[in-house]
Amino acid sequence: MSTVLDLQKKYYQKIDQLDIDLILENVLKKPREFILTHGEKKLTAGQISNFKFKISCRLKGRPLAYITGQKEFYGLNFKVNKNVLIPRPETELMVEEALKLIASNSRPATIIDIGTGSGCIIIALAKQIINCKLLAADISAKALAVAKQNAKLHGVAKNIKFLHGNLLSPVIHNSLFLIPNSSLIITANLPYGWKEWKNNSSADTIGLKFEPPIALYTGKNGLELYEKLFQQIKNYLTHNTKCQIPNTLYILCEIDPRQTAKIKRLIKRQLPKTMLQIKKDLSGLNRLAIIAMEQRQQY
Repeated sequence: MSTVLDLQKKYYQKIDQLDIDLILENVLKKPREFILTHGEKKLTAGQISNFKFKISCRLKGRPLAYITGQKEFYGLNFKVNKNVLIPRPETELMVEEALKLIASNSRPATIIDIGTGSGCIIIALAKQIINCKLLAADISAKALAVAKQNAKLHGVAKNIKFLHGNLLSPVIHNSLFLIPNSSLIITANLPYGWKEWKNNSSADTIGLKFEPPIALYTGKNGLELYEKLFQQIKNYLTHNTKCQIPNTLYILCEIDPRQTAKIKRLIKRQLPKTMLQIKKDLSGLNRLAIIAMEQRQQY
């Protein structure tokens, strides 16, 4: 029978050492510290077969998160599968900025996560805050099923209301979901890929071809869904009375850095009475658009 060390030596020139260790960790159901300190550990025939299958998947470019079925985000481990986008480290910026807004506002808040996917954003927020109403919506029922599993895994399933529907549609037609005289914070990591990006040969090298297209690509240079979301928000603010709209509204949108100028123009056109701030990620790239509006700026 092969040992941990035997398998590490056999594959280290074909695949990244960290990936080998993480696959071994997944196969053996042991922490990485065990893998690093127990090279003599022998694997069973079934474990070796499982390991080789997962290695072959990795060699074909399948993302490690889909192979192991999990991905860490904001210090939490999330279940992922082919129905949801793999959480990215740069998206943690959205969680951090949302927490700052919540902490700086004395009013109770309703937080709506649009296109929740695996639920990583709303669940990370739920683990950090209290006294807020938390909603999460997605057009994909299969993605919502994963998000619900993750919420249960992290003990916040009772704190979050999951809604099936297109963008804000399931929320804006039901005022019961909103706290009166509150702040409203909308987080949206919507698909922002576009045709040229999809056809870029470099996309395959980072495993995008294995992720659900519905979670990656959209029209109008990647801003089609943001345009629809902004229009929904504008309609909501226009057709509701002052007492029915939030005192303050914040919209946090993750973008591709190359879309900065385009989304600024889109926001100015759709939500001209708002204030806009662009935040950079840890790589120094424009990653997050934060839109703010006071009730006195009502449409």
